[in-house]
Amino acid sequence: MYLVTGGAGFIGSHITQRLVAMGERVRVLDNFSFGKQENLRGLEDKVEVIFGDLLDQGVVQKAMEGVEVVFHQAALRSVPFSVENPALVNRVNVEGTVNVLVAARDSGVRRVVYASSSSVYGNGLVLPKSEQQIPSPISPYAVSKLTGEYYCKVFTELYGVETVSLRYFNVYGPRQDPNSQYAAVIPRFIRWAFRGEPMEVHGDGLQSRDFTYIDN
Repeated sequence: MYLVTGGAGFIGSHITQRLVAMGERVRVLDNFSFGKQENLRGLEDKVEVIFGDLLDQGVVQKAMEGVEVVFHQAALRSVPFSVENPALVNRVNVEGTVNVLVAARDSGVRRVVYASSSSVYGNGLVLPKSEQQIPSPISPYAVSKLTGEYYCKVFTELYGVETVSLRYFNVYGPRQDPNSQYAAVIPRFIRWAFRGEPMEVHGDGLQSRDFTYIDN
């Protein structure tokens, strides 16, 4: 059994869809604050959905029953939102991750795959980025993601829970909301192109950025 926290969100729903296509049993934990029921369309009879919040330890523990692997995607993801609401982002992203790890430990889960972020690198000029670089977060969101990585490492070393932290780089693809503050520029460009509107480019247009397609 696989558990996908935030499984009705952009990335989480694609993970859920892929696991179902592989013939796996899948459970989704989502409070639908950002996730959408429509992202799970066609999977209703193939996926168990638990409506609940990461900060409710009882719900998280229940969702973990019989689970072997967790894909922990649920989080508050917007950098601008984190600047305005650092305490809330810390609570959801850090305390929520600890709740997931504790429940995984107590339920005998084999592995937790944690969704971190390339934002932990900050604005360093060294390219390409690598795991050996010293993190330098410059937003509350990035700090919360890096803290989650450290908690994963500690739970592996202290309790034997296998953990993997993935630092996503600007993921884009179907089901991403182009109006979201967190959206990559690609879906915005596509929307503007369909509308025949000019594409807004900041600066001199010579800047570059890494993008990752959702199915890569």
